[in-house]
Amino acid sequence: MLLGELLKRLTRDVQKILSVSTETSHSSTKTNLPEPTIAEDTAQLLPVVTVDYLSPTTSDQAHISLLNIVEDKFMINVSMLQDELQNFVSGTSDIQGAALVSPDGLALASVLPGGMDEERTAAMSASMLSLGERIGRELVRGNVERIVVEGEKGYGVLVACGSDAVLLVLAGAGVKQGLLFLEVKRAVSRIAPLLA
Repeated sequence: MLLGELLKRLTRDVQKILSVSTETSHSSTKTNLPEPTIAEDTAQLLPVVTVDYLSPTTSDQAHISLLNIVEDKFMINVSMLQDELQNFVSGTSDIQGAALVSPDGLALASVLPGGMDEERTAAMSASMLSLGERIGRELVRGNVERIVVEGEKGYGVLVACGSDAVLLVLAGAGVKQGLLFLEVKRAVSRIAPLLA
């Protein structure tokens, strides 16, 4: 996942800077500072940055502030993604739910009908996209634009939302397919910039 990987890389770089600044600022008395760690809550994918040390220097505080800024930006993006999905589902007739899923099968944001398991839905969506892409290659059909599952109670539509996410849209049986695909395309154009 791009955002999680970016945060991990940034933390690793800050750890290197902290160790260099610790060695130079405390050359006479060595202080081993614990490294910042990031824990990801897989349900919300909001990073938690923890740093424990006894006597912070000004340089250390500046680096910790940088981590907090990155954490705040990431939290805003998740919140914005959730809001965008909520607006899409509530503002479009016959749309019953939507979920934004990483290619690894983790839910980034979702507005699903009651009774649907978010984790299971995310995992199935990623699997379905992977299988659809493989089928597209085997049948020499090129890149897959969307995968549509049509059942007696409605539709499930999967579309790529950039290279880092997949959008699953659930729609009722009465929806007109052309309008559904148009609304999905509009939703992707609003969501994709939030993933950058």
